[in-house]
Amino acid sequence: MLTTPRFMIALLSFAAILFLIAFTSTATSASSYREPSDSNPSAAGAGAGPAVNTALREKLALAERLWEQAVVDREAMAARMGFDQKFPDGYNNPYNIWDFARPSFFCPHDMERVGTLGDGGKVVCGMSRYETFSPGPSSATNPARELVVYSFGVNDDSSFEAALLQRTNAQIWGYDYSVDKWAKHIPSHRLSRAYFKKAGIGKQTDETKQPPFYNVQDLMKINGHDYVDIVKMDIEGFEYDALTSLVDFITSTPTGSHNGSLPFGQLLVEMHLYDGDRPHGSPANIRAWMEWWSALEKLGLRPANNEDNWIGDVVYGKPRFMEYTMINALNKERNMLLWD
Repeated sequence: MLTTPRFMIALLSFAAILFLIAFTSTATSASSYREPSDSNPSAAGAGAGPAVNTALREKLALAERLWEQAVVDREAMAARMGFDQKFPDGYNNPYNIWDFARPSFFCPHDMERVGTLGDGGKVVCGMSRYETFSPGPSSATNPARELVVYSFGVNDDSSFEAALLQRTNAQIWGYDYSVDKWAKHIPSHRLSRAYFKKAGIGKQTDETKQPPFYNVQDLMKINGHDYVDIVKMDIEGFEYDALTSLVDFITSTPTGSHNGSLPFGQLLVEMHLYDGDRPHGSPANIRAWMEWWSALEKLGLRPANNEDNWIGDVVYGKPRFMEYTMINALNKERNMLLWD
């Protein structure tokens, strides 16, 4: 009979064999295929060329749309409040002055504070990308592309630079007119990849000063760089003169290697707003502030993160200082954060 125990056992055994064959075939196919990812952009197969990372492109397209809407919104906000308020503190109610520069573009990768808590560390977009594409340590046998970093403003904390030197093959150029060397965070065996010069950063290069001053574009030329992956800038208000000088240089030479965008992939900058004498090109009103900010955006920068410098704000009793993480969204061919 068809229902005998012996027949049922044979039938179940045959079904089990068919299941194992099907499962093994499926598992083998799955293990031999790897979906292209952010950290492995060429995983689609040898000879097929770099894979198009559709997910990354979609993220960046969405981020760009959000930023575009933020530009419209801040213009409307300024029109509602008027352009004749006392600057900057007259724009703290009902909006905060920094609402005119909200981080409307998001980082398409991880966000990580690199370095110590507080004023020394900086929030970096895509630290894991830098570790993947420019892994450390740096050596003659390391085939990876070197991570080029400029650090403007060192003071007594080099924890950010120390972390980059430890985790990537970074080469770092540092400048500060107020100190004589890197802070103690960088161990001696890594100092060969960290170059320091006692100098200020500003609008014009003047090597007759003691210490000398340089603008960003001249320093890049002196160092033989046409692109910098990460720029850290904490120069107590000189950021206005320094970045304005760089913007003017790029817009006056549109056919240069910069391709019409700022020549770095990511800017980590502390913004300072002052009243009174307004040093170093600091904006005098909301319209000047918005135009200066928009000039950075026109050349590619997008704000992806900000955080208050509470210590400085307490001194003034107003929100005067803000740390920004800004991504260059235009130079996709060279920016590690935007590579497919």
